[in-house]
Amino acid sequence: MLQIILAILAFGVLVIVHEFGHFITAKRGGVQVNEFWIGMGPTLLKHEYHGTLYCLKLLPFGGACVMEGEDGESENEHAFGKAKLPRRMLIVCAGALMNFLVGFLIVLAVMQPNGPNGGYIVSTIASVDPASTAAGDLQAGDEILKIDGYHILVRSDFETALSRTASTTHKVTVRREGEKVTLPSVKLEAAVTDANGNKRIGITFAELPDSLGMHLSMSVRTAVNYARLVWSSVGMLVSGQVGVDQLSGPVGVAEVMADTAKYSMISFFQLVAFISINLGVMNLLPLPALDGGRLVFLIIEGIRRKPVPPKYEGYVHAAGLMLLLMLMVYVTGQDVLRIFMRSN
Repeated sequence: MLQIILAILAFGVLVIVHEFGHFITAKRGGVQVNEFWIGMGPTLLKHEYHGTLYCLKLLPFGGACVMEGEDGESENEHAFGKAKLPRRMLIVCAGALMNFLVGFLIVLAVMQPNGPNGGYIVSTIASVDPASTAAGDLQAGDEILKIDGYHILVRSDFETALSRTASTTHKVTVRREGEKVTLPSVKLEAAVTDANGNKRIGITFAELPDSLGMHLSMSVRTAVNYARLVWSSVGMLVSGQVGVDQLSGPVGVAEVMADTAKYSMISFFQLVAFISINLGVMNLLPLPALDGGRLVFLIIEGIRRKPVPPKYEGYVHAAGLMLLLMLMVYVTGQDVLRIFMRSN
């Protein structure tokens, strides 16, 4: 139960962080914020301060930042629509940017060396087994940069890149003696038998000593990698490689977070960082009702030199919100069904 409560609170905090990004940017930009909620559902406490009604609501997840004139016309000089276009674009993006920042800070805080000697395993090759199928192409000292166009940011990307295709022959780009070298046909096949009788590709990766610079570099690479994984997942969903029935809503996410907290708090916070960055990426998708959809209308305004009539924009966002709510109901139902099936 403690892990479940922790998971729900963590998820709620990430949503509040997102809304706080909108809130603080709007306030600093002179835009009137009418309401700021923490939580969702019935109001437990409320207090008005400097023209903003602050509300604490019953359900410990969700939140909202309600700005004057955000979804319609307003004659208030501090309305959202009265702010300059760059300011409005920054306010719209601020929630996602806050999620990216918090995700990165969590990664920075929990990042730990993963090598046997207290350092970081990187994508630079330490040795190639003579029996490896890659022995004729790759060599010690090569830093693997790309495999089949997939950028290698962290060591685990090596396996991720290989799993993207059924072929064992790959186009590999490496940095060799300071120069980029592209190897058009490298065979990376598990053909080397190790001491335990397992088949390996036969490549050993280098370990670099821990340092402040290395810690920062690995944290940045990991955070960027999280964002890329989310974007790749969206691409797989759009292309049909992943079905809608495989999505998870808040219930499924909270369950995974609770299970992870039982296993390791470090892993739990890594997952929280991933979800925070996930929220940032998803909210910037150019879909109605999301921040990315609102950003699209602001970009159109910049091109046309005049805003899209608020009522038409409102229709688009209302339709998008209905579809989003329908999707949330569906994935939540799927989450509950999966939990019920596992418990019986």
